[in-house]
Amino acid sequence: MAYIGKDVATAYQSTTAVQRFNGDGSDTTFTLTTTVSSVQDVLVSVDGVVQDTTAYSVPDGSTLTFTAAPSSNSGNNIFVYFLEVGGATVTPAAENK
Repeated sequence: MAYIGKDVATAYQSTTAVQRFNGDGSDTTFTLTTTVSSVQDVLVSVDGVVQDTTAYSVPDGSTLTFTAAPSSNSGNNIFVYFLEVGGATVTPAAENK
């Protein structure tokens, strides 16, 4: 059966669900692979403890900056969970009558 109507939008953006970093006890900045609009777009945990948004910022959308250096630990001890896509939205086309 043929499809009737407008083509389905194909401009969706995939995003990384989580990004991991190694804390070293001195670095406070980490580069994100996905651009975000605000600290509300990510959930950050260090050593398994979810951090309050006062503990970090994302001043330019792609750099995660902590107020104090995360602890040094073996393996990836910093997890950044992306909650919101920083890309464009898809608006449905107007209906033809």
